[in-house]
Amino acid sequence: MIRSWAIMDTSGTDRDIALLGELVAIDTTSDRSNRDAVDLACRVLDHPGVELIRMPVHEGKENLVAIAGSLDGTGRGLLLSGHLDCVPAGDGWRTSAFELHERSGRLHARGACDMKGFDAMAINLVREAAERGCTHPLALVLTCDEEVGGHGARALSREWPADRRLPTATVIGEPTSMRVVRMHKGFLKIRLDINGASGHTGDPTVGRNAVAPMAKAIDRLQQLRDELLDLRTETSDAFGPLPSPVLSLVRIRGGTAWNMTPDHCLLDIGLRLLPDQDPQEWLARLEGELGPVLDGEEWSLELINETPSMLTDADCDLHRAACRLLGQHEELGVSYGTDGAWLQRLGLDCIVVGPGDISVAHQPDEYMPIEEYAAGRRFMESLITEFCS
Repeated sequence: MIRSWAIMDTSGTDRDIALLGELVAIDTTSDRSNRDAVDLACRVLDHPGVELIRMPVHEGKENLVAIAGSLDGTGRGLLLSGHLDCVPAGDGWRTSAFELHERSGRLHARGACDMKGFDAMAINLVREAAERGCTHPLALVLTCDEEVGGHGARALSREWPADRRLPTATVIGEPTSMRVVRMHKGFLKIRLDINGASGHTGDPTVGRNAVAPMAKAIDRLQQLRDELLDLRTETSDAFGPLPSPVLSLVRIRGGTAWNMTPDHCLLDIGLRLLPDQDPQEWLARLEGELGPVLDGEEWSLELINETPSMLTDADCDLHRAACRLLGQHEELGVSYGTDGAWLQRLGLDCIVVGPGDISVAHQPDEYMPIEEYAAGRRFMESLITEFCS
């Protein structure tokens, strides 16, 4: 049984585990409200030295910004960033997905790794900073809807007051197995829409089939996908075994009945671009590739959602400090997106580093290794000492 953090007198990691138990008990699947989790964070952070700012995003969803110390307009200090939402629990769990269970030195629950483990740690670290005082501010951002397009971070990047400069040095605590990441790919969600004309399938002279030309489009897109796997840019080396942009065909819909000529067909396309590739150029490239094979058809290509790429200067103070503390010499990039894509638009230097293995996120029996969790706290404490003292 995990006891409340407020009645425990134990180590920082024990307090983090206790708070993690409370956080995972709140179902914050992205289609649900996150307000109960924000309420919990605010209760823990209820201290005279902490400023709490709740920012509504849309119905039932909020971002939370907590600041220990005072923003002085210089950008000094440190910002910790996490998201409160999780993917659906799904089936296949040995124990309840919304109860924290320890087995063989691992903490199992939905969100234990991605990323309520870091959230709990960060909340406690801000509370501790307020209790002891800090020369430069330690701030925390907890967002909604990261798992469904980063809508919370995007709203924050647009709505945060320009005259309240946050600490520039920003740690996105996504699970990286404690490896420092300074860049990630962007993700474009694109929809190809082909219009035909309805008719009876018994008479092929009536109507215009929208599915048939989609087959030609798919064939060309698959060829382009294979071509992109050989493409390299200046940032490719940081992405190890995944050094190229990646094009994926993820969903197709068309037709309504066996005896009706389909008058509409939709194809959903995912495109993950390297940080030094321009999304608008690649949308134009896709249109150019599809034009010849869809000649004479009525069609359109629409950008449904964009998660921008993230790219932080290797020589920025935070990246250099994090690599030094962890003994890391290589530069790393990842193919998944983070809130850093939007937070960098506030002029923040973002790195991604945190305990936990991304390969177990979104899986049944997701877990956080306790030993790595404790190491993650020690690392964050060292950064706080360096940037906030």
